[in-house]
Amino acid sequence: MNEQFIEALFAKGSTKGFDAQEIYYVNNKNTEISVYQGQIDKFNVSEDGGLSYRGMVDGKLGYSYTEIMDESSIEMLVNEAYANAKVIEIEDEVFLHDGSGEYAEVDNFNPELERVSIEKKIQFMLDLEQSILTDDPRVKTMSQNSYDEVESIRRIKNTNGLDVTDQVNYCLAYAVAIVEENEDKRTGLGYDISNSFSDLSIEKITREATGEALKMLGAKSIKSVKCPVVIKNETFAQLFSAYMGILNAERVQKNLSKLGDKLGEVIASSELTLYDDPHLKGALSSSSFDAEGVATMKKPVIEDGVLKTFFHNLKTASKAGVVSTGNASKGSYKGTVGIAPSNLVIKPGEKSLEEVVSTIDTGVYILELQGLHAGINTISGDFSLQCYGYMIENGALTKPVSQITVAGNFFEMLMDIECFANDFRFSILSSDYTGAASVKIKQLSISGE
Repeated sequence: MNEQFIEALFAKGSTKGFDAQEIYYVNNKNTEISVYQGQIDKFNVSEDGGLSYRGMVDGKLGYSYTEIMDESSIEMLVNEAYANAKVIEIEDEVFLHDGSGEYAEVDNFNPELERVSIEKKIQFMLDLEQSILTDDPRVKTMSQNSYDEVESIRRIKNTNGLDVTDQVNYCLAYAVAIVEENEDKRTGLGYDISNSFSDLSIEKITREATGEALKMLGAKSIKSVKCPVVIKNETFAQLFSAYMGILNAERVQKNLSKLGDKLGEVIASSELTLYDDPHLKGALSSSSFDAEGVATMKKPVIEDGVLKTFFHNLKTASKAGVVSTGNASKGSYKGTVGIAPSNLVIKPGEKSLEEVVSTIDTGVYILELQGLHAGINTISGDFSLQCYGYMIENGALTKPVSQITVAGNFFEMLMDIECFANDFRFSILSSDYTGAASVKIKQLSISGE
């Protein structure tokens, strides 16, 4: 990031009459590789990013952005931000952070990753395809596969004394296998993620992509029943993440959350403890600061079933009379400031999945939920979702089941959590980066035949 550009921008803003100014800079590098039938199907290396500018005048915060950072952009940024500030009618107090707070050291950048040759990454994907297609004769093809590598640099600097930078990179490899037997087709997803290329495992991705799909062959529906349910770790993480808007302080202040008046109260089973951990090594959303430059912190959100905090940015924290929780967010450099968690960690239990399943005489183990965002109501908590998995009979997983629907209420389900297993894992499919272990729910409604 060119220092002379920032200095010239702030100087121009001061001349225009801004009392305080801020830049938010992001640069992303992306590499994507996919293969098909032993050949490269897609290879793309791209770089994008830009800068947003905020200026405060007469208690209003104007905003503008650009992808081009040269002298010609300076006047445009200042003039657009000034014009925007002058037409704002909302009377909410606005803030630019002063850089105070204790910033943790968060190192999620591995310089060795970009030194791995493109040829080696392509060969990895070719080997992965071969591994999956030869794993079992019932594996017919792969509908998707990709190697995605991301490197991102972010910097926030303002005239109040804030100047923070972070850098992160990671690589993700995934594949979707299609298996078939007796005209019954199933799909399975396998993936691995790390900021070290050597940590990616072809064996792991193959096992996940083909294993559960093969086991689901021959799955049939069952009769409708209310019974104990175990939800797979990643699947529960996805369901839980889909409801996390209820902990957003902005939604709370707009009376759009059922938990708005529940701080300090029991909202879940004592088995549930949820942390927001922005300093977690190797996690995708780790950072020492949020989108407003506020220092982040690890914090309990729900502890032993008790609601401890909502997620705040500077604006909502001021309205609530509390300090920001360091959860300001931006979808991109162009975006306005919102609120989001970082790495959501649901504390696992001590028992293995097998031990948890063994406590159930008759029930259902849910592998995957479908239509997640269409089938839930985040206000009432009600959900009704198609799913598939296995029957639990006499404490063991038995026949595969599909064409069933699970229904319940999220808030009631939280109270009905009996225990978590010890198989904690983050889900890459969650709305937020959320990790959980498999969970046993006292009872949910399963609709089938």
